[in-house]
Amino acid sequence: MADNASSSNDSSKGLPEGMRVVRKRRKRRGESRKTLFLKKREILRDMHADEEMGAIGLKDQLARLKSAKDAQQEGKPVEERWGDAGSGQRGLSRILLWIFALLIPVLAIVTAFLLTRGEKGNSRYENQLNFSFNVSEEEGKFEPMGPRAWFENNPHDSFVGSIEILNKLNQSPEGTVPDAVFRRKDFSRSQISARGLGWSSPFQTADPRKFEWTIGDANNVGFLVLKGSREDQSLFRSYFVKSEEGLRMDWAASTAWSEVPISEVSTVEAERNVMLRCVLHKEPHFDSRPDQERSWYLITMPGVDLQLWGFVPAGSSLDEKLLDLFQFGRFILERKEKVRAIVRVSKPAGGGKVNQLEIMELVTKEWVLP
Repeated sequence: MADNASSSNDSSKGLPEGMRVVRKRRKRRGESRKTLFLKKREILRDMHADEEMGAIGLKDQLARLKSAKDAQQEGKPVEERWGDAGSGQRGLSRILLWIFALLIPVLAIVTAFLLTRGEKGNSRYENQLNFSFNVSEEEGKFEPMGPRAWFENNPHDSFVGSIEILNKLNQSPEGTVPDAVFRRKDFSRSQISARGLGWSSPFQTADPRKFEWTIGDANNVGFLVLKGSREDQSLFRSYFVKSEEGLRMDWAASTAWSEVPISEVSTVEAERNVMLRCVLHKEPHFDSRPDQERSWYLITMPGVDLQLWGFVPAGSSLDEKLLDLFQFGRFILERKEKVRAIVRVSKPAGGGKVNQLEIMELVTKEWVLP
């Protein structure tokens, strides 16, 4: 015991003056039990106090839970509230509203359509809604107008009739021209006897699917263009016109007939202007800066290697007509690089190169004359 007392005194001696050693006491079992007992009494006291205040109804309990949940949600950041039950219910309700908003107009249109069709099929329902317009049968029929009207109204007859004409030409003996095939037959017969038929190989007509055909018009004349191949694999482009006698081939347009063959145009006399069926080409770089007074056009023919240059006064009315064929200056329509046209040309009065011509007149676009 003396040693313990001396050890305690020795430990206190090493401390600075004014400080002392404080030792923790161990809690006794009685004190912990006493604490638990007191806590239990406090809990029972609170419960009795709540009972004295009165029982809380179910409605009040739900209101308290909701307010507590809202307060908890307001305290959360957006990232933690994303995807919870409340937001999911709100998102689902919005999606349903959008679906109903889109379906209602569609259902209304379908209902109106069914009602109008039911009006025609079931005349006994007098009180049905009628959304149809009172248009007479004459006003309801659309009749194509203009030079293409016959071809648009009779596409099958015009296509089959043009192939029948090709078959007649294939079956005719060499050197003879069958009847009821050419437009302006007297002119065609005279030119065929002078220059020849214009082709030496028969048309391939066994498979109509290999034909390409389009409808066009020029100078109030409608025509059908039929494109295909001959037995020697050369390509042809034939024009068919509806005349008083019926459907006929325009031989001059189909053979690109000109008053002078294109190979002889460069040798015509200066005072003579000739009609020429040709293909005109136009590009902006054709016009050079040193020669700003003239607008140049390239003149070619299918199947002919010869190239000629034609010019007109730049900015003239004729130049504007030619540029209009190529759709120059139009922002909506695509500019064309080449067009078929009938023009009148002559040698320039002041001379010039052998392959240069002056374009005197634009007769018509395409190769069909009125």
